[in-house]
Amino acid sequence: MFDYYKRERAKLVEALVKLSNDELVRDRGLSFGSMKDVLVHTIMVEDNWLHYRAAGLGTGTSLKLEDFRTLEDIKKYMAEVDAKTKGLFNMLTEKDLRRSVRRVSSDGKEETFTLEQVLYQVPIENIHHFGEIFAEFWKMDLDAPYYSYLAYSKERLKT
Repeated sequence: MFDYYKRERAKLVEALVKLSNDELVRDRGLSFGSMKDVLVHTIMVEDNWLHYRAAGLGTGTSLKLEDFRTLEDIKKYMAEVDAKTKGLFNMLTEKDLRRSVRRVSSDGKEETFTLEQVLYQVPIENIHHFGEIFAEFWKMDLDAPYYSYLAYSKERLKT
């Protein structure tokens, strides 16, 4: 699931490269304002859940959406998070999947999930946000870089 989500994100980034920075950062009233901020949020979701909360290092990164001005800034952060995630997967065990991950919700309540639940949550939430960006492409009369799981599966069988 993570491999699929990362490949879909790569196609999305390829499409975003074709936009001007003004189009990328324009507030469009999305869940996080601009397409840039929605994309950064998706990377922060992965970073915060896997590399802070699941690792017992607090609630998340100190980075803010406004720390990212260009797609190049985002790609650098994305590469850093991808490397950390790859390291996590390389050492993950079955026992780790049952480990508790704590989160304090926006209303102050503490919630506990298994790492396995978190590993489903991250790509599913992020793919949801990709849909927001796809919708903006359609509003701009551009093709959205949708990459179906079925197409991904067929390609994986070929390799």
